[in-house]
Amino acid sequence: MPQVFSYKARNLSGQMVCGKVKSSSPGAVATILREKNCFAVEIKPARGAIFDRNKVPNLKIDIKSMAVFCRQFSAMLDAGAPLLHCLNILALQTENQRLTRILREMIASVEQGKSLSDAFRVYRGCLPEIFINMIATGEVSGTLEQVVARLATHFEKEHRSREKIKSAMMYPLLVAIMMLVSVIGILVFVVPVFSGMFESMGAELPLPTRIVIGLSSALASYWYLIPLSFAVLYLVLQWTGARKSSSIVLDRIMLKLPILGKAFRQTMTARFTRTLATLLMSGMPLMRSLEVAENVSGNTLVAQEINKVRINVREGERIASVLKRSFLFPPMVSHMIAVGEESGRLDSILEKLAVYYEEEAERLFAGFSNLIEPVLIAAMGIIVAFVALSIYLPLFGMADIMQAGPGGGI
Repeated sequence: MPQVFSYKARNLSGQMVCGKVKSSSPGAVATILREKNCFAVEIKPARGAIFDRNKVPNLKIDIKSMAVFCRQFSAMLDAGAPLLHCLNILALQTENQRLTRILREMIASVEQGKSLSDAFRVYRGCLPEIFINMIATGEVSGTLEQVVARLATHFEKEHRSREKIKSAMMYPLLVAIMMLVSVIGILVFVVPVFSGMFESMGAELPLPTRIVIGLSSALASYWYLIPLSFAVLYLVLQWTGARKSSSIVLDRIMLKLPILGKAFRQTMTARFTRTLATLLMSGMPLMRSLEVAENVSGNTLVAQEINKVRINVREGERIASVLKRSFLFPPMVSHMIAVGEESGRLDSILEKLAVYYEEEAERLFAGFSNLIEPVLIAAMGIIVAFVALSIYLPLFGMADIMQAGPGGGI
């Protein structure tokens, strides 16, 4: 029965290489190493048994980890390091544990004769599809080094764009959270002190006071409904996201939001043009590039539009003329792509479009952040003022009664 062996060996250059390989015996491992012009130094059963791909969590590797991995991989390939040597070093240096496990399993697969793209394709649930397809293109065309470098640049720009959008949205989110925490704190800790006092007096309370006391009592009695509501909301969003019909509805709502809808549209346009430009620059055929761009679009409506483009281009139509009829992509996209198709510089035109729409999306998100900040602060002020007023109104009434005294009305 095959098992996993770990080995240390030296190649023809005298460099020490380490790895794991699945084989029937240590002698078979030594034979495999000799076929690869390596001489075994040590062969022993691997600890921790086999890295089973089914045990690797089927979670996407984050963009930042992919960018770092591709940049390091590109640097080592550029230095002329052998492929297996590169993978062994990357498996030791990579901080992402899932990616480390994938690389270790891949080393065994490549040593057994699999191509790099086939070894990566086993983990398509964890790795971006654009990465797997471009690696395959680089292997076929003999330009793996250039393809990995382009992937590194692609992931770095994608990560930079996402981080700028996150930073623009972070402050409004923090203000909203602080507003919610402040209101809950007042209702839970402050209002009950006054509600007990009002109840002992037996006086009739104004409507705002009754509303605030009712909210405070409900929050104290049913506090567990708050985390439960967030959990249910999360599950509902997960369920609707898994259903294509629900995803279409949610994506359509996102694109129709004021200000944010336009920003989301620009972001998706930038992602489409960036992905297509990267794929075309790597030598991938147009139809295959459109198919990959469709799969990595991140939005069901955009995927449907790219699918229409792919079908019509297959029938002989140009990309620009199809996009001109699309309700999703801005008119400038079709005009610029038409120029690229006429001049034969489609990839460079798409790259310029990606840069433009990334900057536009960042500007819109920053504008939304600047606009929503004062609105949230004003809303927090109004809510706190309403709660404070509801507490002070009965106190004002009590003060008037005390000033009037027992015979104040005569």
